Amino acid sequence: MSDYELEIDQIVQKIRENSYNSVLIQFPEGMLDKPLKTIKETLSKENIKVYVAGDPSYGVCDLAVDLAKKLKCELLIHFGHSEFGFQNQVNSALSEPIDVILVPAYYLSPQELDYTPIIREIKKRNWKTVGLAATIQHIKNLDKLEEILVNKNITVNRYNTGQVLGCHVTTLHKSNNVSDGFISVHAGYFHTHGFLLNTNKPLIQFDPYSGSITCYEELDHDKVVQKRFALLTQAKKAKYWGILGSSKLGQLNLKMISNVQSLLAERELPSITVVAENINPHVLANFSYIDAWVVTACPRLAIDDKIRFNKPVVTFREFLCIFDQVKWENLLEQGFF
Repeated sequence: MSDYELEIDQIVQKIRENSYNSVLIQFPEGMLDKPLKTIKETLSKENIKVYVAGDPSYGVCDLAVDLAKKLKCELLIHFGHSEFGFQNQVNSALSEPIDVILVPAYYLSPQELDYTPIIREIKKRNWKTVGLAATIQHIKNLDKLEEILVNKNITVNRYNTGQVLGCHVTTLHKSNNVSDGFISVHAGYFHTHGFLLNTNKPLIQFDPYSGSITCYEELDHDKVVQKRFALLTQAKKAKYWGILGSSKLGQLNLKMISNVQSLLAERELPSITVVAENINPHVLANFSYIDAWVVTACPRLAIDDKIRFNKPVVTFREFLCIFDQVKWENLLEQGFF
């Protein structure tokens, strides 16, 4: 039995209705164990060929449409993400000669979650208003948490569903100035880092797997901002720029690439545009003459992988700041990506 809501009945029904012969299933890394095993065992009973995308999946921007076509699969089932923020990319995928199913894979907690530590921490901090957010797997938990908070006379700011992605945190910006702090239901540090770079308020992170909370203060925000400032200061000295693009379905941004090219040309700074499916230090190491890189693909490449690169790598918004198109204060208020 999987710990996630995999919509197995709906998937099997669609397969039978359309008489598919082969299917490609795609999971994020954190779900390549029991959830994958459950789905594989289920689909094997349907007398169809089942393929698994072995490369890590980072979101709907990374739908394995090309791989599905190469394998002659009629259906791609993508688990762990929704089309939130990427409707255009999903529409592009649906125009291909394969069908696509997106399964959010909501987490099914084996027992009722205990939000007492959150309430205790809020009271200690004397918060009157809070911003609520969660990753897609845990978004359903926000309904119960919001109910509890409202019953405690705490004002809740929750925009739309409250969902955040690693690269898409507009829901945070909308409640940043009207909240005493944020509560987010997610595990790990990946999304936390996004919070710290895009808000200047304290954060209470609730891990639904362990039931533990971790508190991040304004000082933690200041630390990550200072590191970005130091990186931008270094990048300002660049004489030769590299423009990074990705060939992934939802990450190739030709308009952004063109904007960067034009801005560098205006400043008479030489540049080269490099497009790769998987951007990593080994790819960039071949370009020793590049002084700094700007990412037009997933902005988290510049944020999370910076220690792996031996040259400064900045986001598009940071690049605009370097060239005085966006003020530093604007990055602090509206985020670094």
